[in-house]
Amino acid sequence: MKTFLIVGVESVVGANLAASLCGQTRVVGVSTGSNISLPGCERATLERGSADAIHNCLQQTRATHVIFCGSAARSFGEPAGKAFENSEAVLWAAATAQEKRHFTLLSSDAVFTGPWMFHDENSTAMCPSAEATAIRQVETRVREACDNSLIVRTNAFGWSTSGSKGWLETLLSGMENNQPLELDPIRHATPILASDLADYLDPALDDELTGVFHIAGAERVSPHQFARQLASAFEVGSPATRTIRELAARPTGYGRGETSLQTRRFRSEYDCAMPLLNEGLTRLVEQNRSGYRDRLCGQTTRQDKAA
Repeated sequence: MKTFLIVGVESVVGANLAASLCGQTRVVGVSTGSNISLPGCERATLERGSADAIHNCLQQTRATHVIFCGSAARSFGEPAGKAFENSEAVLWAAATAQEKRHFTLLSSDAVFTGPWMFHDENSTAMCPSAEATAIRQVETRVREACDNSLIVRTNAFGWSTSGSKGWLETLLSGMENNQPLELDPIRHATPILASDLADYLDPALDDELTGVFHIAGAERVSPHQFARQLASAFEVGSPATRTIRELAARPTGYGRGETSLQTRRFRSEYDCAMPLLNEGLTRLVEQNRSGYRDRLCGQTTRQDKAA
């Protein structure tokens, strides 16, 4: 029987992967200490930074696949927090290789920058920031530690385990209350709903795919365009935005440039199309109505409340 061990299950990406995959197979979540409770997902704890503890965790949970959701896998717009550090991914990759399990690293589109509009897996338009450089170094070290690893660069969004404090929830609340928002119209990415990411990742895990692949949405949008489509999907007023001055030079800094991902390699591998943003947002609305959102943060579902 397959067992998916998701490291960083408290993150937006980790939680949505767990919630989506636990209906199909056994899922165990490892968090940084947050009291995360997801229906159908088992929990495991361990001492961070300890190779012995990681080996024990792999053996005790009988994990067949490890999915590492560290700080590089932060959701679209998700602020920094107590995520698993990317450097810890190397410890997990090495232990997973020694235990002969499959390892997946969820990485970031922000390793790239302009001027190219879409980056394939071998793009040379690298972001020179310290954060992007550190992520690329971790990708390299993971491949060295685990020859058969899968590295997925993405840019995901979705509901948070922290309820109203999540980035997406805060943005939506701000628009509902007509608060002025600073939304960048310059930088662009190809965001994908985190639960959609899980659907695309599932067959890759079954096949124990290896190498570097991009899994992202089909549509290139700015944060400003994302917010406008989000407002339309939830039938709230268009965001009130503060004036942003005209761009005088190409933007610099981590995640501030052109990070849109070319997904041709993955699409060719699985003969699939990637979702448009409005398709993901339609499913996001349904998750809000169905109780999926409430279950992520351990709350009683709306249906149960009404009963």
